[in-house]
Amino acid sequence: MKIGIETQDFPEFNLSTDQDLILFLIKNELLGTRFINQLNTVGFDTSFFSFDLGSAILSLMGFRNRTDALWEWYYIILDSYATKVCLGDHIAIRAIAFDFYIALRIKLNTEQ
Repeated sequence: MKIGIETQDFPEFNLSTDQDLILFLIKNELLGTRFINQLNTVGFDTSFFSFDLGSAILSLMGFRNRTDALWEWYYIILDSYATKVCLGDHIAIRAIAFDFYIALRIKLNTEQ
């Protein structure tokens, strides 16, 4: 399986390719989800707040048929990756975003 991204350029987030834009959106989706989840754990009602970039991410990735099952999978995976995010470690955040991207690519390939 060829993904078509230069991993040595990944940490720079150049935004010159579709993959860089997707990785940028994933990184922000993970950070937003981590933030909302942490607010929720300390007692804030977060039901009115959302950083939902999932539609843009899935569209750019090439998911055409976004079923309820896909959305359920997406949010479960998003939460599992967001729990790995350490807000002070930017290198680790990029690595987690890249891992999430790979999980999405694998899911896309199994859906097709």
